[in-house]
This record gives sequence, C-alpha cells and structure tokens, in this order.
Amino acid sequence: MKKLSFASVGLIAVAAALRTAAAADADVYGPPPVVYGPPVAVVLFTWTGFYFGGHVGGAWGRKDETGNPYGFFTDTITPGPTSVDVSGWLGGGQFGGNYQAGSLVFGAEVDVSGASLNGSSSCASTSLLNGPLPPANCKAKVEGVGTIAARLGVAFDRVLVYGKGGAAWASDKYSLTSLTPTLLPTFNGNETRWGWMVGAGLEYAFYDNWSAKIEYNYMGFHTSNLQFTDVTGSFFLNTSIRQQLHIVKAGINYRWGWAPVGVRY
Repeated sequence: MKKLSFASVGLIAVAAALRTAAAADADVYGPPPVVYGPPVAVVLFTWTGFYFGGHVGGAWGRKDETGNPYGFFTDTITPGPTSVDVSGWLGGGQFGGNYQAGSLVFGAEVDVSGASLNGSSSCASTSLLNGPLPPANCKAKVEGVGTIAARLGVAFDRVLVYGKGGAAWASDKYSLTSLTPTLLPTFNGNETRWGWMVGAGLEYAFYDNWSAKIEYNYMGFHTSNLQFTDVTGSFFLNTSIRQQLHIVKAGINYRWGWAPVGVRY
C-alpha cells in the first residue's frame, strides 16, 4: 500500500513538472497556431462563352401585294391589291457568343430556320376588254427565315433576360392560279428578301453548360419589287410586296467558353 501511494505521488510530481515545462515553452515560443477548416465552396455562374443549339416554334404574318397592269395577248389586265395572311411552323438552329461584365451580358447570334408558313386569298383583276374577271387564287409560302443580331441582357445568376436586334431574311414563294385560263394567265414567283428584326427572350441555365430559352421576334421587310412569270414564260407580272412576320420559338443551347462556367472559391 505504501508503494502504491509513493507511485501516485511520483506521477503527480512528473505531471506537474511537464506542465511547468509546457508553460515555459509557451512563454518562449508563443501560443500554438490556430488551425482553420477548409473554406466553403462558392460557385459564381457566368454566361461568358460560345454556344450552339436548336429551336422550334410557330409564326404568323401578312403580305400586301400590289400588281402593275400587264399585257395578255390583245388585252390588258389590271390586278387589284391583295393581302395574304400566312401562318405555320418553323425549326432550326442557332450559334452565338456572350460576354458577361457584372450583371450585363453582351452577345451576338446567328439563327436559321426552315419554315412552312402558308396562306391564300382570292385576288381580283380587271380586263380592259371584258371588265371584272372571276377572282384567281393567290398563294404565298415562307420556306425559310433567319437573323443576324446583337444581344444585350441582364443576368440574375442563372436567369438571363435579353433583347436583340439586327438583320433578317426570308425565302418566299408565290403563285397566282387563274380559274379562267383563257382570260387570265397563271403566274409563279419566288425571292429571298432582307429586312430588319427586333426581339426579346428569357433564358435559364438549368445546368452549367445547358440552358433553355423562349423568344419572340418581329421581322419587318420593306417593299420589294418582284416579277412573276406565267407557266409558259410568255407573260410577266411586276408586283410590289410588303411583308411582316411574328415568330415565337423555344430552344435549347449548349455552351462552352474561354472563361470557366463556374468559378469556385
């Protein structure tokens, strides 16, 4: 029992000596360093980079046509003004690039769409020899559209609200089918015309490199002159056509860039 007591007293003495030595070391070397845990990861999303994608949508518009008088054998035919409403679907692809500075996003985009926008209307004409003629069937079709535009948007993290404006083109086909071939010829014509466009959209990045968007475009085309040719190539109808189109489309984009999509701190 006495041996155990002496051992306990010895251990207490050693512990006290070690504690005194540690205190002395602290006085000489200062307090031990503070060790912090790893920093919290924060992801800053950026729209900077290039992208490509596809879209589908619908469109509607109006074409106003005015024809000049033309000769038909010994007769002279004067067409009346005609308006044709077109509507249908479209689908295609886009390519562009963005640069984000703060919350502002600057960009440019090119898109091309195949389309099937169709419309028809009865069109009247008057004969110099026979007076008013039975109405013909005037048809119009937009087979393709495209834009080259600048974009400016405001980013709310992964949500981008933007506007755009630039040049637009449309590929059009026309036909005038006579119900009385002996009194009125049948004409055909086609053209690719240029105009201007403005639009607005909303895009959401549902993943670092993937985003979905919905967009509206208005396309305006100034009056253009187009010569229609009849099926025999013998008679010609000179017209002036003015056109406007409204387009709503939804799309998806894949983005990559020279800046990281997510910067971690």
